[in-house]
Parts: sequence; structure tokens; C-alpha cells
Amino acid sequence: MERILEHFRAITAIPRCSHHTTKMKDYIKTFALSLGFEVQEDHAGNILCQKGSPKVCLQAHYDMVCIGETHKIEIVLENTLIKAKNSTLGADNGMGMAIMFWAMERNENVECLFTSDEEVGLIGAMQFRLPLKSSYLLNLDAEEEGEIYIGCAGGVDVIASLALHYVPLDEQAKLYEISAFDFVGGHSGVDIDKKIPSAIKALGYELLKHDLSLVSLQGGERRNAIPKSAKAIVASKAPLQVEDTRLSVKALEEGTYTSAIAQSNAIIKAIGAFAQGVREWDRTLDIPSMSINLGIISDFEGVLRLDCAARAMDDKNLAILTHETMAFFKALGFDVKQEGWHGAWNPEMTSFAQSVYGVMKEFYPHAAFKAIHAGLECGELILRQPKKIEAVSIGPTIRYPHSLREECDMNSVNNTAFIVQKIINTYKD
Repeated sequence: MERILEHFRAITAIPRCSHHTTKMKDYIKTFALSLGFEVQEDHAGNILCQKGSPKVCLQAHYDMVCIGETHKIEIVLENTLIKAKNSTLGADNGMGMAIMFWAMERNENVECLFTSDEEVGLIGAMQFRLPLKSSYLLNLDAEEEGEIYIGCAGGVDVIASLALHYVPLDEQAKLYEISAFDFVGGHSGVDIDKKIPSAIKALGYELLKHDLSLVSLQGGERRNAIPKSAKAIVASKAPLQVEDTRLSVKALEEGTYTSAIAQSNAIIKAIGAFAQGVREWDRTLDIPSMSINLGIISDFEGVLRLDCAARAMDDKNLAILTHETMAFFKALGFDVKQEGWHGAWNPEMTSFAQSVYGVMKEFYPHAAFKAIHAGLECGELILRQPKKIEAVSIGPTIRYPHSLREECDMNSVNNTAFIVQKIINTYKD
């Protein structure tokens, strides 16, 4: 499927970090119009492309999580794997888009929906109101070949902030920089149960072991990514050595900083005591039922901010986790708010799901229905349609999304494309 790879290279060459996707949006519209599609764009930047009398709507989001050198993504091919050098690859969800472009070139009766800003809270999907012609929605944002997703977690962002006060540094204190380095990172949903260490938590544990004051604190890359880096500037009266071999410490010159954060103790307690990771397990689905990720710590213009991404497989547990997290930070003196709530997509065995399963079995004899502990747009999209829409999610194998290790298996891309085409063919008449 050289053509799909060509499409992906073209997509990758265009900047599309969340909230900065104008060029990508223009490219999609130009491409669709060149093939004779009717194109509509709504106020949220969602792009709906329609041609003929479609029965199936293909859907993917066009933004990506940008970590590393994403201003110029350098693609690397290793046998059947496609990777990026020193950045996220953007196969999530760029490969789904490439498959859609390929399908648009091959079919006269098809509908394609490209949604905006999925990676920062399903923003586009939650605001989508344009009516679909199709009765079936095929989302291409799943990340494991042979699996058919019929449900997903809901999510919400919890943001804690603290107005900082400063006190003069103790004259006897020495300045040090403590860094958490070379952590692998990962997706805060699908990777949260894989025992991937958080750089922020590793730093937090270390800070708890010492009698020190904070001068500044930074960590993490994206709220929905397991942190791969974190750094603290601290003042300590005693010579400072770290116990965690994954961390480094170096002494700083005297006079580099003159003040420390007055609330150092509360901040260190908040980070050290925060319960990162899986909070509850669903034995029926064999996936996490509740989880939370402390993704970012930022110290900017006198305000410390902590960004957390919470997930749950049902709305009740999501509400419980949200309130518990907010109460935790409030008890330590933080101001807290929540943003970007999106509900869970409750698993449902529909006729469309069974049809997709029949096609999938031809390529993957061990195909299975799944729910995913991450956000998929299906639930939000079908909830807002004036007619009943049946939805499932499939996709090629993508490993380590939202990290510098992100990779995609091209054999699974080819298989997924054939499956997509067979599904379209199934509903032609």
C-alpha cells in the first residue's frame, strides 16, 4: 500500500499540533474538493466530506500530540515499522487519515469526517452538529489490529493551581538542580497499566526524602502523556545526594537564585502523595476501570499549575475520581477546576459491530470485541446526531503513542485498509 504511505508522508509534513491545525485543515478541504466531495466545516473546525449516497462514514481526528522535534518530523522505516526520529510520529491519528484519503480516491459513495482537537479533550467531537448521511460510523483511531472497539472511557481534566509566595533563601542553604531524565513516557490511557514510571512521580518521591525548599519546578509534556522528564531547583542546608539512579543532581552557583517558595512543603506533599496510575480494575473487560495521570507541572509567573487527566469506564466513577482528586488538592491549599468532561461510550453489540466482526475475521481469525481505557470520539459523535447511528472503532497497530517511541506497523495498516474497503463494499446496496 505505497499510496497510503505517500498520504501519510504528506500529512506528516504539515504541522498539526492540537490547537495549531489550520494548515492541516486547509489541506484536507483542498484534497476532498479535488476529488469532487462536498465539503462542510463547522465552527469547531470539524470537516465533513460527502460524496454520492454513503452508508458508512469513516472518521479520524486530524490533530496530534506533539512531543520532541515535531516542527519537522523525520520518518524512519525499519522493516515493517514506521517511526519518527526524536519526536512523536503522529500515526495517532494520521495513519487513520491516510487510509481515509486512500478510500476517498477509490469510492464514489463514501462519507468522511475529520474532527479537530481530539487530543486535548475531544473538543471537535463534542461540538459536532452537522447531520451525517450515513447510518454507520467507522472510527479509525483504535491502535491494535484485529480488535473491534465498542466502548471507551470517559475523561476529564483536573487542574490545580497555587499562587506562589516567596521567602529569602537561607544563607546556609546551597542550590541544586534535580532532574528526572530518560524516562520513556507513554499514553496516559492505553499505557497507564504498563508500569511505565512517571518522571514527575519519581522526582516527587525523591523530594519527600530530603529537608529542602523548592525554588522552581517543571515537569511533563502533555496532560494526557505519562511524563518523561521533570526538573526541580531546590535549596538544601545539607549536601544533597539522590537515591534514585534515574535522577541526577548538580550543584548550582551561589547567587543564581535569591528566594524560595514559601509553600514548598505543601507542594512536595501534593506531588509525593498523588496516587498516579490505575485506581480500579474492570475484571470483566480486563482493562483499568479508573485511572489518573499527573501529566504537567508548570511554574510560571508566580503560579504553580498541575494538570491531571482522569479516565473512567463509566460516568459515575469518573465523577467520583474527579471529586476525590479535587478534594485532595483543595486540602493542600490549591485552587482546583475541571475542564473538558466527556462521557464514557458504553459498550453495545450492534448489527454493525457484528458485520465488522465478520469482515475482521477474514483477516484475523482471533478477532475480538474490546473496550478501551482511552477516549474515542464515537460516543460523543453519535450522541449528537438526529438519527440513530451505530459505531465501532478499528485501526492499525500503533505502539507507544504520545511518546518519542511511537511506532506503527505497516502490515497492519494494509490489512486495516482492506478491511475498511470491504466494510464499505458490504453496505453499497
